Amino acid sequence: MATSYTPPFDDPGEVREGFLCPLCLKDLHSFQQLQSHYEEHSSEDIDVKGQLKNLVQKAKKAKNKLLRRDDDRNDGGSQERYEGYSYSGMDPYMWEFEELGAKRSHLSDFKKHRAARIDHYVVEVNKLIIRLEKLTSFDRTITDSAKIRAIEKSVVPWVNDQDVPFCPDCGNKFSIRNRRHHCRLCGSIMCKKCMELVSLPFARKLTTASKEVLASHASPSCSPNSIQGSRRGSISSISSVSSVLDEKDDDRIRCCRHCKDTLLKREQQIDEKEYIPDIVKLYEKLRFYMEKVDQKAPEYIKMAESLNAGETTYNLERASNLRIEVQRMYELIDALSKKILTLGLNEDPQPHPRTLQLQRMIRYSATLFVQEKLLGLMSLPTKVQYEELKEKKKQELERKLQMERL
Repeated sequence: MATSYTPPFDDPGEVREGFLCPLCLKDLHSFQQLQSHYEEHSSEDIDVKGQLKNLVQKAKKAKNKLLRRDDDRNDGGSQERYEGYSYSGMDPYMWEFEELGAKRSHLSDFKKHRAARIDHYVVEVNKLIIRLEKLTSFDRTITDSAKIRAIEKSVVPWVNDQDVPFCPDCGNKFSIRNRRHHCRLCGSIMCKKCMELVSLPFARKLTTASKEVLASHASPSCSPNSIQGSRRGSISSISSVSSVLDEKDDDRIRCCRHCKDTLLKREQQIDEKEYIPDIVKLYEKLRFYMEKVDQKAPEYIKMAESLNAGETTYNLERASNLRIEVQRMYELIDALSKKILTLGLNEDPQPHPRTLQLQRMIRYSATLFVQEKLLGLMSLPTKVQYEELKEKKKQELERKLQMERL
């Protein structure tokens, strides 16, 4: 059995490991040798029990000494706490205070590397968008195939066929059956299995959305042909003989997986930038109708007060139409706030608790708005009542005139 022996506390030394004899501390190389050695020496008159007792007493003395020092440093410190630390092999009171060394921030290095990665990505995307714009600048459906191929070769140099005997993506060897295909965006070579196709609507979407944005981030110091040329072989303007025999894809643009992934990532960024959450759309409509009510409600109240007073400044029919319009706005506000409240409750996973709290607050504020404004709407008189009010108002004016004459 492998054991570990530590010298006595008053005679420190290095730790010895192996098959050690507990009596003479001799290092034996196997369990069998240790057993035979112990059986030979155990018959001698050696006080093994006394040696073990002596070791235990020394250990107790060392422990008591450490405990007394612990009591001096920490008044009322419990022995169980110290034993918990010492039994785990760690004594925090033995640690000495260590001053802090030199410190420096890595934020500048992080910004530098991050800026380099962003610049590389922006340059790469700009090149692909510019090449896509050149490839879609003419009508590919009515243009001759040979002319299309000439334009594609003029956009970016193609990798020489002889430099790429195997497909860089899948590793399959090129042959008569497994022909080479060139990426129209970076000029690299891949097999048909690894080839990707870019539709014309997808290409136009990227070029239209990226003209102004990408132009502001373009870097003129970068070479336009350094994007992925070394990734797939040396660049050469020699065309592929086998590519002439390829199937017609004049309505789509061939590219490699790397370029397609970059374009898809760019499309995702455009969609995320243009994406408006449903709650924002509904809240914008809600605010629109609230502003309309703030404009229309005071006008209606002014008209209702005038009509109820029997004045002829406003038309009763127009006031009725305005009241119906305001009431419809209230109904829309209530319906929109209810829709916001239940938005995403039937989806999995459920919305974030903060989102649900926001939805409840919007519903609560919309309800208060409707109650406050709706209670302030005055009722309009009927036609008969309005005629009576006008007659009454007319009589009051006549009496005032008579009183003034007198």
